[in-house]
Amino acid sequence: MKIVSIGEITIDHYKNQDLNFIGGIGLNFAVNAKRSGAEKVSMVSCVGDGIMGSWALNTLSNENVDISHISIKNGKTAECEVEVREDVDRFFPAGGYKANVLGQLDITNSIKNFIRLHDIIFTHYDGVNKSSILSKILNSQSDYNKYVVDFGDYSDITTLPIPPKIFSKIDLAFFSGNKDTVELFGPIIKNNNLLIVVTMGPNGSFAITKLKLYFQPAIIVSNKIDTTGCGDAFQAAFTNYYFRKKDISEALFQGANQAAKVLQHYGSFSQSPRSIEY
Repeated sequence: MKIVSIGEITIDHYKNQDLNFIGGIGLNFAVNAKRSGAEKVSMVSCVGDGIMGSWALNTLSNENVDISHISIKNGKTAECEVEVREDVDRFFPAGGYKANVLGQLDITNSIKNFIRLHDIIFTHYDGVNKSSILSKILNSQSDYNKYVVDFGDYSDITTLPIPPKIFSKIDLAFFSGNKDTVELFGPIIKNNNLLIVVTMGPNGSFAITKLKLYFQPAIIVSNKIDTTGCGDAFQAAFTNYYFRKKDISEALFQGANQAAKVLQHYGSFSQSPRSIEY
């Protein structure tokens, strides 16, 4: 099975620890998909031409992720400030995210042809305007590809601010939320052929189909350190196992298990950090 992840590569600045880690939704997904056993994983993104961009590319190469369609731009790799609270939940301070060269990421015809070579296309929801990455990819999708989208956090939302037609083109949708979030998806499931997964951190996760609601408790971890990247790890492992085996219950467990591994260290996957001043 071949997976391509399209989107963020960031340098995560952990202010309280004075450390940098490599992160970003797209990169976290790619690394964890490969670690979960995917045959081939590729990444489409862009990085800056400085040492941090080189660090990200070398890390992905060491993880056996295909970096042939990550472009190097003049400028700085995207940055994100991270604070870890006493309850180990990560917090992103206002104004702490800088897209930098990531704002130059474009889905060219060459990239469209490249992503069509993969069985599964993963990206995150970035709106529905014509210039958004999601819109460009949806317009290039073939019937052969399976489409997976991370829609982000909907814990405090009572109505879905997403055009219903988007769900008709997606095979697997991930949302972060709670039990109330699950109730939002009745009409979406009824009118579309997709699987929806709602992750709830320490409260477990649900998978929603037309016929059944599946639940998976979170894996108990005694040495919790940092929740950054846990959701990305869950999504990667779930995606890899679900499309290979079509076993939803086992895919939920595999996702929870991968998230539990990430919870036990700083950074969105186990890696060697660098000092903020590096």
